[in-house]
Amino acid sequence: MPINYMEIVVIRRMVENIISNAKMRFLVGVFGCATGVPAVAQFTLAKMEYNNPDLLVDLDVGFKSVPMPLDFDGDGDLDLLVSQSGSYVESGIYYFENISGNVDDPIFRQGDRMSSDRFRLGRDGKYFAVSDVEGSVHVLTPDLANAELLIYRDVPENVFWKRERMPQALGEYVRESGSNTWKMVDFDSDHRVDLVCSRELENGYVLQWLRNIGSNDDPDYTEPVTLIDASKCNGARETYPEVALGDYDNDGDLDYIAVTSFGQLKYFRNSGHTSSDCYFDAPIVLEGAQDTLQLYTFYGGATKLRAIDFNRDGYMDIIAGDEEGKVSFFKNTGEIRQGIPVFEQPRFFQQKARFLDVGALAAPRIFDWNGDGMDDIITGNGAGDILFVENLGGETPTWGRPELLQAGGEDLRIVADWAIPGTEDPHWGYTTLDVGDFNGDDLPDLLVNEHNGNIVFIENVGTRKRPVLATPRPLEVKWKGAPQKPAWIPGVSNGNELLAPWRTSPLMMDYNEDGVNDLVMLDYEGYLATFINSKVDGKWILEHPVRNFIYPDGTPVLLNQLKGSSHGRLKITWADWDGDGLKDLIFSSKPAVDWMKNRGKIDGNTVLQYMGRVVSRTLMGHTDGPVVSDFDKDGVLDLVVGTETGVLYYWRRPHSEITTTMTTTGKQKPATYKYFKR
Repeated sequence: MPINYMEIVVIRRMVENIISNAKMRFLVGVFGCATGVPAVAQFTLAKMEYNNPDLLVDLDVGFKSVPMPLDFDGDGDLDLLVSQSGSYVESGIYYFENISGNVDDPIFRQGDRMSSDRFRLGRDGKYFAVSDVEGSVHVLTPDLANAELLIYRDVPENVFWKRERMPQALGEYVRESGSNTWKMVDFDSDHRVDLVCSRELENGYVLQWLRNIGSNDDPDYTEPVTLIDASKCNGARETYPEVALGDYDNDGDLDYIAVTSFGQLKYFRNSGHTSSDCYFDAPIVLEGAQDTLQLYTFYGGATKLRAIDFNRDGYMDIIAGDEEGKVSFFKNTGEIRQGIPVFEQPRFFQQKARFLDVGALAAPRIFDWNGDGMDDIITGNGAGDILFVENLGGETPTWGRPELLQAGGEDLRIVADWAIPGTEDPHWGYTTLDVGDFNGDDLPDLLVNEHNGNIVFIENVGTRKRPVLATPRPLEVKWKGAPQKPAWIPGVSNGNELLAPWRTSPLMMDYNEDGVNDLVMLDYEGYLATFINSKVDGKWILEHPVRNFIYPDGTPVLLNQLKGSSHGRLKITWADWDGDGLKDLIFSSKPAVDWMKNRGKIDGNTVLQYMGRVVSRTLMGHTDGPVVSDFDKDGVLDLVVGTETGVLYYWRRPHSEITTTMTTTGKQKPATYKYFKR
């Protein structure tokens, strides 16, 4: 009996699977683990790996990192425990071993979760700090459910098992607060360990001191003394509360550093005086050796500062966890200028590469960017970066370090202002994009939607193998009447510029088959629409959008019926998912990815039938970013999913008839329920 192509593919993959399992059993038998076996060997949804063990990348825990510097393995240098607090899918505490010692630029082993699933310290895994008390390392954390302040004693030895209530009832301060972070420290240098806490109250945050008038063995804490009152203390209103107390200027008392809305640092010098407004001197923005100190991620609200002499050189440094999940190191140079300590600009800690991570809120595309015949990754992320991850070859590819693309001779990072009148506006990224030839010159260009909904065209003016990107410019639409704009959007547009739903990916598609790619994405009301791309007087202009994607009953496809800030938030891609020769719609949903089958065109409209879920496993907090790939070049499209944490997941399908992870026998049937944005 003749064997068709699909059967050959299935048989080959079965053989590969057997070989992979044999390799895994061999390695487990020899080494006691499955190190070296690709995570995708079992053809299930799994994290993509760099497969590049000598590669160094930014240390990254996922989303909204909260660092705990301590010598966790007892070898004399400082390691990092980092809480991944922003995504409930992978929340927990991760251990990064310092494998370089007490140096300025340490290298860390790839992180491993050392906590049980869903374990979180404090409220949402965010509000806690390490306290080093006479050589013992403790972690304090509020328990909001029971209005108690808890202590995890001797963390390196006990690994968060020895949990107790603080000896004195402090629950009222927890109960009356929103966010509250606590630290044990001898604030007044009387050799008795006090408590300091930052608390969020109705009229702003306060930094307070609870003096220990007892002993270290039997503490007795006084009522709180306010050190900083952000509603009164000049210059503290634009900062976020933390407990980054340290003797930064080496004068024998504890100073304070806080982060601003823009990711800068403000220094509060302790001069020993007290007042009703502020215990410290008026804060100043810290300057580095050349410029103002600036975190890479602008949003200060997710930044967690920790004071510690990390390189053990005698000067108090700052490390900072950020929204992207990375950890930055501000080295204290020891220099004092006009009474103010001088720090170096922050740099990200580095780790041995393991899981491919492109920054929080990843929105990847698969495209051979450098024309070498291998599909690379081009992606946006929460920081506003446009990153290039080079495919270095292999059926299970080896990947290079994510690199920032350049446009107009500058780093390609698109960061929008969050327009809130009357306030200092933090900056946001969250870039979503598509890659393709948008102007008919056979060179891949970029379309990018930034956080505020402004779509920009970034033209490739280089060559196929050496792309050179021009300065981004807005897309314009030949509107029929007034420009259509979403009812709620943080961005603004001028004239006929396109302002689209935020956090939604653009998609290039030659809808009218004239040889030129058009724009497909959500329109101002959440319907899937086409903007035909045409050249007018030498300039590419989009036609007024048409809702030409319909359900079998003839109604237009509404991908997001939600309003306000919940509108948009869709990532879409277009590919022949079931191998029938027609390209289908694959898009982000809950719990992860859905798809609609292309049933062909009727009267110029594309008929889409909702099939249900591609992936049943929850990956998201925000929406995920699905895209297809064929890295192994077997003719079967596989799935890559960018996630909130920045990690990419990969599903290598056995053959094109398997369109979902939810069905193990037979083809997937259309869903019996209607699609709606969950």
